[in-house]
Amino acid sequence: MIAIFLKNAIKFCKVKSSLCFFAVVLLTAPQSFAQNKKILTPGSALQEVQHQYGLNPKSTFLSRVTTTPDDIMQKFRDAGMSPTAHQLTNEERKTIAAAFATLPPLHQRVLKQHLKSISFLDNMPNTALTSPVTTVEGINLYHITFRAGILHQTISEWVTEKERTCFARGDSTITVSVEAGMLSALTYIALHEGTHVVDGSLHLIATDTIAGQSAPNTFTKSFAQGIWKNINTPEWPVTDSMVLKSRFRAGGRRFLTTEAAKVYTALSQTPFVSQYSTASWHEDLAEILTVYHLTHVLKQPFRLVVSQNGKPVFSYDPMSSASVKKRSEILKRFYTQ
Repeated sequence: MIAIFLKNAIKFCKVKSSLCFFAVVLLTAPQSFAQNKKILTPGSALQEVQHQYGLNPKSTFLSRVTTTPDDIMQKFRDAGMSPTAHQLTNEERKTIAAAFATLPPLHQRVLKQHLKSISFLDNMPNTALTSPVTTVEGINLYHITFRAGILHQTISEWVTEKERTCFARGDSTITVSVEAGMLSALTYIALHEGTHVVDGSLHLIATDTIAGQSAPNTFTKSFAQGIWKNINTPEWPVTDSMVLKSRFRAGGRRFLTTEAAKVYTALSQTPFVSQYSTASWHEDLAEILTVYHLTHVLKQPFRLVVSQNGKPVFSYDPMSSASVKKRSEILKRFYTQ
């Protein structure tokens, strides 16, 4: 099943230029999200699972760097891919430690308890893969695999590359870029993937099954109200928006570069911070938290820019949008001490 998913995902992202996130936990372990009613509470059950899988919650995130688990490597091979282990340099290790140190308080606490390990691969077709290690009595542990190349890119470089995959080659005088600062790309990606771990560990976005009917939990109601009907069906009013026709949506397409300004104008009329946010409500949460933290806490820019002949002709700062700002209140949960 996962091999089929990876094959389809790689085809979806055009293999060589793929910059997509793949959070396997969201697609291969629906029970832990959709029907598990238990909420994380520190106690003997969590400690037993940690002990069973060799997770020391007091260990540093850097010390959790390991080789990619065999089952994950096999899934790549089964999908026709051949990534290889990356040997980290001292400078790369510093980059990793710095990136994880920037995570919000809730991420720090939950990842210490639930992130078993991380690894880095060369020749990896996607950017990051968050995989469930186990689900025992509602207690989830995770492994995150990163593409090693991101250790040598800034956020601006990486997000620009990712954003450009949304557009087909057209008018060569028109380009799309993202001004997002000079911090390591891993800072952005660790924020995004770390949000998936928090989401899955605390069951933040989930539905409780009661008498055969699914009802969203409290956080889901607040986060999705007026925006999402379910995991991948938007509810907000402008349902014919170009944003819902992007490559990140089923049946979507790559836009022409000449359509770029129209795309971002359409995005400005939605509560989403990026085109990728429309992929699912899990990706929406990961994206808005990441961009919020990047801009409001780390004081970095996040601006989508369309240029012609090297001169900006259109720009959009998603965090300046009233509909995006309105959603910021619920993100305070990630900053409680």
